[in-house]
Amino acid sequence: MTPVGTSLADTVEQELRLPDIDPDYCAYAAFDRASCRACVDACPPNAWVLSDESLGLDTEACNGCGLCVQACPTGALHIEFPWVIRHFSGKALALFACEHTGIPAGNDLIPCIHALGIRQLVVMHTAGVTNLLIAQGDCDNCPVACDSSQRLTRLIEELNQILVQRHQAPIKILAYSNAVWQKIYRQEEIISQGTLLKRRAFMGGAASTGNTQQQMVVLDPLNRNECRTVPPGALLPDPASEANCLWPWAPQLDPDNCIGCDACIKLCPTDALQSHDTEEGSSYLVQAKYCTGCNICADVCMEDAIRPLAWSPITHHSVSLIEKQCTNCGNPYHVPDGSSLADANKCPVCNRPAHQSLSA
Repeated sequence: MTPVGTSLADTVEQELRLPDIDPDYCAYAAFDRASCRACVDACPPNAWVLSDESLGLDTEACNGCGLCVQACPTGALHIEFPWVIRHFSGKALALFACEHTGIPAGNDLIPCIHALGIRQLVVMHTAGVTNLLIAQGDCDNCPVACDSSQRLTRLIEELNQILVQRHQAPIKILAYSNAVWQKIYRQEEIISQGTLLKRRAFMGGAASTGNTQQQMVVLDPLNRNECRTVPPGALLPDPASEANCLWPWAPQLDPDNCIGCDACIKLCPTDALQSHDTEEGSSYLVQAKYCTGCNICADVCMEDAIRPLAWSPITHHSVSLIEKQCTNCGNPYHVPDGSSLADANKCPVCNRPAHQSLSA
């Protein structure tokens, strides 16, 4: 129902400002006891409402700032990002301007410049754009009132450490006045000519025949469906060495505390955690490139043996498993080599105290 005193045009405009929600990608869709509060904590007007039963958006309270989109680890939320490319001083620039700059509406503005998150930045970098021309208002006195930890400059500083480590061009924010921004904006637009696919299919959106490399034209990469949920690490080049290599998110697996229950393996929605079986034996593999930081692995682990950390290297890329047979129930099981249960003869279920259940 439209509130009293609100015109139909105002109601339509408010609806258009709401983020698109894909519930299938929400952390709660993968695990109903997930601890994720990213959208709730990032929302300045407290429009996201989380209870024991549900997560919902108060559409009347939402101001459409998009900060929940930047915060959402899984990409379940999305707002339309204008993809404006211009050429200036020999460089291809991606232009973004927020609504609080005084630039007239209709110039491809976004509600808040800080709605651009790690996923959008990596997608742009993969499409060959490393220079951003930003127009923004006074963030410290902005009605959106985003937290300083959500600022775009801080995010780019963190991402650039990863890019430089991989010998990639860092992302640069060019500082010009809002008047210069508008002048460059009025120039003729440049359309990206596409991105050559590497060994893996670029953002999972192309097919290949034999050894033929396909090329995908990227006209609007920030708003393609497959770009909205891709793990940011999956778009980064593979590092020359895994040693001390930083990732946007890196699951930290502690084999000393792990009991080999496989719960995190089964529930990880992006296969960042995998079980690997060979003739030589079994092991757990940690694939940081696929981690989104959804924290489901930590939520389900009853031993506090795993947790994703942002902007970190992986401590254990592979953990060998010891195959055993429980002397109590007779079932086969496995535990990490070095686990506290490695010398025990009971499986994780039988070894658990009688008063503690797996569903607790």
